[in-house]
Amino acid sequence: MDISSFLLTLLTAFFISVITLLTGFGVGSVLTPTFTLFYNVKTAVFLVSIVHLANNLLKLGLFARHIDRTVLMKFGFVSVAGALAGSLLQGYVQPLWVKIGLALFLLVTGVFEFIPRESSFRIPRRFDSLGGFFSGLMGGVIGNQGAIRSAYLLNYNLSKEAFIATATSIAILIDLTRIPIYIYQQSELWKEAVLPVGATILVAFGGTLVGKQLLKRVSLERFRKIVAVFLILFGIFLLLVHR
Repeated sequence: MDISSFLLTLLTAFFISVITLLTGFGVGSVLTPTFTLFYNVKTAVFLVSIVHLANNLLKLGLFARHIDRTVLMKFGFVSVAGALAGSLLQGYVQPLWVKIGLALFLLVTGVFEFIPRESSFRIPRRFDSLGGFFSGLMGGVIGNQGAIRSAYLLNYNLSKEAFIATATSIAILIDLTRIPIYIYQQSELWKEAVLPVGATILVAFGGTLVGKQLLKRVSLERFRKIVAVFLILFGIFLLLVHR
């Protein structure tokens, strides 16, 4: 990774960390395709998962008292099961298929953000367990879980703080499940990844702290649209560029 690419990655991490604190997703969705510019997609998923966990631990420290324990219990355990299945499955899936799956997921997620809430389909609460499992599964396979989780959590009347705290807690459970499996599968990557991953974590921390200050000032819907545009653009990029 040359210096200009490295700085671009750090700038992306900062910007997306600001946004993801307000939207409930974004760090994995945008940083994973960014890391695919320099690593194969499986390696990118692994490295970004470390950044994702570290940033989520910081967010949890900021908002822990707002966790909705009922919603956490409903989603947490099935999400862990999905993450375990997904991270094990990733070891048997060809990188190209993982990349295509990631691209399609980003495109669909981005497009759905532009459908008016009044006319869009609401997921019945009886399917919450399925949503939790699928969120974990997608997190394990392609490193993108937050958008699915956010879609389900929108069915609950949570404050912004409770939304962030609960979504973050579920994400941490998923990360703690999948990362040990990634480490076992790709343990040789640590030496070359320490600097970019460490620097990205620190920059993401800065973005999260800025996002916390903006939480009460900026429209949540506007930030979701910005993330959606990034998802669509990166999805198109991954479909067009084979690496």
